[in-house]
Amino acid sequence: MAIFKYVQLADQIREAIHAAALAPGQRLPTEEALAEQYSLSRNTVRQALKLLEEEGYLFGVQGSGTFVAGTRPATSRSDAPAEKRVAVVMNNFGSYIFPNVLMGVSDCLFERGYSLFLRIAANHIAKEEQILQEVLESNVAGLIIEPARAAWPRPNYDLYRRIEARMPCVLTHSRLPDFRFASVGVSDVEGVALLVDNLVENGHTAIAAICKSDEQTGVNRFVGYCEGLRRNNLVLEEKRVLWFVDDEFEDLCSDANAARIFAALAGCTAVVCFNDQLVSRFYPFLERHNIRIPEDMSVVGFDDSIERSDIKPLTTIVHPKEALGRAAAKALLTLIDRPDAVDDVTMHFPPQLMLRDTVLNRAASRPLPISG
Repeated sequence: MAIFKYVQLADQIREAIHAAALAPGQRLPTEEALAEQYSLSRNTVRQALKLLEEEGYLFGVQGSGTFVAGTRPATSRSDAPAEKRVAVVMNNFGSYIFPNVLMGVSDCLFERGYSLFLRIAANHIAKEEQILQEVLESNVAGLIIEPARAAWPRPNYDLYRRIEARMPCVLTHSRLPDFRFASVGVSDVEGVALLVDNLVENGHTAIAAICKSDEQTGVNRFVGYCEGLRRNNLVLEEKRVLWFVDDEFEDLCSDANAARIFAALAGCTAVVCFNDQLVSRFYPFLERHNIRIPEDMSVVGFDDSIERSDIKPLTTIVHPKEALGRAAAKALLTLIDRPDAVDDVTMHFPPQLMLRDTVLNRAASRPLPISG
């Protein structure tokens, strides 16, 4: 029986993944490059990649390409000895800090002889449910995960309880108080409080904030904003806080949202942004509306991740990225050997303030001339 060419290509890529010639998180060449490499049509390549995505070997990220998810975990009996393999679940991957976090995780695991399979929940509860079911059906030694919609009540509560009973688990950037899970992250509250301190030191007393409400990092950074205001004897004004959720991010800084943004910024000379990824969208919005940074508006972010050369160097909090990934993997490996060591391995990196060019001393700035 003839074997379709796309099946043959899928077989070759699958074998390369199993042989570790293609590593988890590695970006595949473009469809055009693969077509040229294997002397196939782009449609044939597309069919092969689609098949491997359906099988869980690959995943696509819009605008970034196709990536290796890892070797597909096989279903096995729950009482069988765990393999030297770890499940890693992230909410994003194709950009921002996540590739560096994954690099730290994979380097640490591979040094100890562990392999991993990667899944992307995309901050979707239903997708997370599917992934957790897959993890529970797989013979893995442990789980590293950033929970989807971590600031919400646990829709997948029962699955997390089953994870808790079955295997060690390390959370990144989140804590679930009702569960006995270790946690590794960044001190978001103190980090944003330091940003507010710096703004106040430069004479800013009218400070807005753009916060994310469906992630614990977003809620914690809002708490840090409140703490920074409190310890500088400033009063929180709710009208200066603009909230958004993950599904709104792409359009948040569009002109269609100008009224919401200007309502929060009215009368302010500075704004604390949820993260640097948001700042990269916020800069162009301000430029389109003839608001100069920092002359008219001082802007600070979080994560130290802006790479665009056309954006002014940003005052921000450094995210340890690879070090955090290594710490999460090291914590999980410790828990595999010592399940009672949750408190010992839970850690949050202290904030490191990076001062750059986006905060202007208040003597040289002026309130944004927008009425509330």
